[in-house]
Amino acid sequence: MDAAAQDLAHGMREALAIWAALLAAVVITFAILSLLSKRQDAAPGPSWWARLRKAVRDPEAVRERQLAIEQREAELRELQRYSDELAVAASRTSVVAARRREEWEAAQRTREAAWRAYEEAEQAVRRLELANAFPLTEDDPATRRQHLVRMVNAAHQQGEISAAHLADALMHRNGWDPAEHPFAQQLRLRRIVRDRLFRAYQQASTLEREAAAAADLAASSKRSLDDEAFSASLQATQQVRAAPRLQSLTPSSVRF
Repeated sequence: MDAAAQDLAHGMREALAIWAALLAAVVITFAILSLLSKRQDAAPGPSWWARLRKAVRDPEAVRERQLAIEQREAELRELQRYSDELAVAASRTSVVAARRREEWEAAQRTREAAWRAYEEAEQAVRRLELANAFPLTEDDPATRRQHLVRMVNAAHQQGEISAAHLADALMHRNGWDPAEHPFAQQLRLRRIVRDRLFRAYQQASTLEREAAAAADLAASSKRSLDDEAFSASLQATQQVRAAPRLQSLTPSSVRF
């Protein structure tokens, strides 16, 4: 009997010691959490106790938070897709801008070459005009007519005059006179070549201005798309970095 009573008393003391240890652990835990709650009083938002009660009493909050996370992830994917599309568009626009730039530079070279050709033709006309007199020649109208035919045919073969100008000269139209002095015929031809080259220069200048405007527009579009793509990429990067914070909305990661 005494041994049984002693065993019972010993068991009760052990049980009381265990319960006391558990109670002390609960009290210490509660004290630590209360201390943490006081430290977080300055921070905005509900306390850990309020969040715990809401998570326990409001099961719908879990689904709402999960839906919010899924919606946020969908927005992030859409933003990333938009950023990728802008990057592709910006890359293509860069190619177009480079091509427009090359076309403009080629148009500039064409215009400059046209101007040099016009200047050379203008100098040839001035040299003939400064002669001020034509030397006397002993020839007949048939010789002068043959000279005119040879002269305009050679100019047409060299691309200096058009087929219409050649026809005018051979048909003796628009001022062409086969009986004119050969120097006068040469002066008339040089003037026609000069005027034709000046019109070509004007056309080249117009094309150069159009190419310059197209190059400026392409460059402006490239800059705009580059800026927009950079902004979208930066925003997507910031959202990706902020995405892990969304997990703090789930009940499993709420810190009490």
